[in-house]
Amino acid sequence: MTQTFKDPTYENVFVGESFGPVTLTLDEYFLRSYAYALDDYTGMTLVDGMLKPVGHVPPHMIVSDLMQIFLTVYDRDKVVGLHQKEEVEHYKPVPVGATLTLTGTYVDKYMKRGKGYTVLESIARDESGDVVILQRSTEVMRAPDGVQVGTGSGNPERRISPRDLRGERARTVTSSTPIGTALAPLVKQVRQAQMSVFTGAEFHKQGIHTVRSIALKAGLKDCIAQGMMESCWASEYLTRLFGESFLSTGKHFTTYLSPVYPRDTITIEGEVVGSVSENGKVRVEVEYWLLNQDGVTTAVGHGSSLL
Repeated sequence: MTQTFKDPTYENVFVGESFGPVTLTLDEYFLRSYAYALDDYTGMTLVDGMLKPVGHVPPHMIVSDLMQIFLTVYDRDKVVGLHQKEEVEHYKPVPVGATLTLTGTYVDKYMKRGKGYTVLESIARDESGDVVILQRSTEVMRAPDGVQVGTGSGNPERRISPRDLRGERARTVTSSTPIGTALAPLVKQVRQAQMSVFTGAEFHKQGIHTVRSIALKAGLKDCIAQGMMESCWASEYLTRLFGESFLSTGKHFTTYLSPVYPRDTITIEGEVVGSVSENGKVRVEVEYWLLNQDGVTTAVGHGSSLL
């Protein structure tokens, strides 16, 4: 029997609507696909000429599937929204090869300045039932006439502005890293092939992220990268800075501001902005921002970890 999918509109969403459970196995194919899409091979090693995932799974590869759990009910080929914000909390490292159970619920919807916002909360649990990742995604599913779809236009929960960083650039952050320390950048070259794999080329998904004619019809100059790709890049950035502790105590919040196109060069920069005592350890916080090759800010955010 063929499944009938709902149109992804603000009117069709209702608070309390749930999705799943969905089983996600973190096998080699899954991890290699995300490694290619995100250009992130930190969890890979070369064995007999083949890339093999090892150790713990980069958490952002899980978060991407969590965010898309609503597509088990809604038509993936009709999604043309304004992804606004992503909030992620990590509770437990996940080993390669693990099987997770994903669930999700719409926890809020509201109108603001003519836009219809929806808030999706999703949870990944391991085989013992422990929560490993919690994710909250805010998206506009009704945009006023004249507002381009898929571009991002979120209002950051706090003001974060790119600034001129001076002095040495730290590649790692410890509990004693001084506030104001500038952090080494992470650079991403954006390619359509990677955008398509990330979005769901395997499922033949057709939309503003994968088909140029659809993007042009929506008023864009080209296909655009999913905002979630920027969250994934930010998560990689924070994982490199904080190390293994980020996998079990990390938090990050990203707001999307401007679109990312194929052939863009995105640079993520950041600075240590604070630290507080928590459970006998120190939670260190970083602010970060993403800039394209023209100096346009495409996203901003903040992240932290216990050290």
